[in-house]
Amino acid sequence: MAHDQGALKLDYPWTQIGWISFAVIIVVSSLLGFVVLSRYQLNGDPLDMWGAICRGLGIAVDSSPAGSPQPALRIPTTVAWTQATLDRIRAGDAERGAHVALNCVACHEGTAANPAYLVPALDGMDAASIFKQLADYRSGKRLWGVMDAIAKALSIQDSADVAAYFSTRTGQLQANLPQRVPQGGRAFRQSDPAARLVLAGDPQRGIAPCSACHGPGGFRLGAPPLTGQYTAYIERQLGSFAQGIRHNDIYEQMRAIARQLTPDEMKALAEFYGSQGRELRTAKN
Repeated sequence: MAHDQGALKLDYPWTQIGWISFAVIIVVSSLLGFVVLSRYQLNGDPLDMWGAICRGLGIAVDSSPAGSPQPALRIPTTVAWTQATLDRIRAGDAERGAHVALNCVACHEGTAANPAYLVPALDGMDAASIFKQLADYRSGKRLWGVMDAIAKALSIQDSADVAAYFSTRTGQLQANLPQRVPQGGRAFRQSDPAARLVLAGDPQRGIAPCSACHGPGGFRLGAPPLTGQYTAYIERQLGSFAQGIRHNDIYEQMRAIARQLTPDEMKALAEFYGSQGRELRTAKN
């Protein structure tokens, strides 16, 4: 009996050492897993101890969100299509707008100041589109040389009057009438790739039909009609949207679409809309 007790007594320190070692491993592992490693996050600042522990346990911690640096809020336009805005546009005085627009026609109607056709034609464009673009220039949401200064010199009422003036004029832009366009699968069978993009889009790339917003047939508030617009201007704007140079499109719709287009497709679309009087093929095959 004494021998057995002596054996147990000799084994006891090793049992104690084993438990102590096990406890040390648990503590060290917890510190490494819940405090040290959890503090570091990809592309972010290291967390404090409490945040690291919560993260290791899978618990979200948001102790001081207001004190953390936040990315700047990017607003593409200051124009909201409220009833008050629409009423202001409809109340635009075209006669007064003609006097305000005396300095506009040199570039937007004459070719001498627009030899490369990078300045858009405005005669016949809907008033809401013109009003929005002037507001975007005035707020700095859209940038284009002299237009920034001109728009800032115009009041909101001036912008509504100028928009009314150009919208009532007849020019090379064709009115966005409810023109018959190929429906259903016939739009996808257009032989012209540009016509397919305009009338049917490309669902595989998430590209909606251009005609849904810019005509022919379709219309969206604030989206300018493109039929009859200068080819060079359309191509330049598509490139600007694709590169993010122009970013005054609400919900980034134009940027998302333009990034999917190839340079050849941009040119083809510009030529499609820029060719005045182009007849849409409505054949069944």
